[in-house]
Amino acid sequence: MTRPLTALLAMMLAAGLTVSARAQGTLSALQTDVDAIARKARPSVVTVFAARAVPGATAASAPSRVRTRAGSGVAVESNLVLTTASVILDADRILIGASDGQHAEAEVVGVDPVFNLALLRVRDLKLPPLAFASGRPARVGDWMISLGTSYSAQPTQSLGNVAQRHREPGQWLLQLTNTVYPGNSGAAALNIHGELAALVQGELGSPDLTGSGGDRAGSASFAMPVETLRPVVESLKREGRVRHGYLGVTTSAASFTNEGEEGPGMPIGALVEGVIGSGPADHMGLRPGDLIVAFDGERVETPEQLARWVLATPPGRSVTLVWVRRDVGHTAPVTLGESRDRVPQWLEGSSPGPDAGPDTPRKTAELDRELQRLGRELSRLKEPAGSSPR
Repeated sequence: MTRPLTALLAMMLAAGLTVSARAQGTLSALQTDVDAIARKARPSVVTVFAARAVPGATAASAPSRVRTRAGSGVAVESNLVLTTASVILDADRILIGASDGQHAEAEVVGVDPVFNLALLRVRDLKLPPLAFASGRPARVGDWMISLGTSYSAQPTQSLGNVAQRHREPGQWLLQLTNTVYPGNSGAAALNIHGELAALVQGELGSPDLTGSGGDRAGSASFAMPVETLRPVVESLKREGRVRHGYLGVTTSAASFTNEGEEGPGMPIGALVEGVIGSGPADHMGLRPGDLIVAFDGERVETPEQLARWVLATPPGRSVTLVWVRRDVGHTAPVTLGESRDRVPQWLEGSSPGPDAGPDTPRKTAELDRELQRLGRELSRLKEPAGSSPR
């Protein structure tokens, strides 16, 4: 017997409502879980202010100006905060602001510009640390909750997932779909268990508080996963530095241009200009004029790329090098030595050291005033009870 049309429509509508209600319930449960994870982890996420006194634009007697950079940080121990090296670039003084409005100065335990990480000690605050993620590394598709602070020290929160895993010699990077706000450099990326799965590296726009940017959202998010993060943090905590690989060559750019084409050519590798005696490259037989085209299974396009990969690889590790000599390809393993430079020469002048500090009483006074202003601002921005991060 044929059912009346009205009855069929009623059944279809009821089924649709049931599916919709089930989907809505699932989304509500997901939102509840995300909010619970974020609420528990939020006290471990801090604002990092880095102040630097710069000379006046006129005579030596002109008052110095203070420039302040802002970023995020994560407590990995009760008095240790992990952030990115770019946040504390050339800082004279560093202020940490907690989510409850408390604030205190921090000192640099160790900094590494190659991995873009810095470890800070905060003696006058007790912070609940976030545990590093355990188990398997994050995979494509895994959910991630990013927690950080904006330039104005307001909490930021975003739900996304791992879009890609990027491998380079010596490290991994995750590309996330999470929204990244200016000031999120050093923010936490949490897994579904509320553990620290990665540290956000992306920093969009100028981090100077005097600049524009506000809370404008960005579109790209790169984070350093725990498998790369953990050994660097342990090294900074133990030695105040990271030991970097050393090959023992000087190189220049090499490119290829088709006849008749204009503009820059296509980069094709790192051309060896000099080989340092008794170094790993010397021992394996590299010579000036050789063209290095691959390192540890990855194609080399520029000298800067090769230098970064060598530095990111731990000393003592054996890697495969591919080079071309007189149009003949060669492949051989090489065991990297240890770089003698605490900070690589090509990065000197762009990273702060543990002993960085103001050098005049006037500078100190200006910095003190700026830290006091930031402290008052943090107290004013203290979140009311029951408020939820956006």
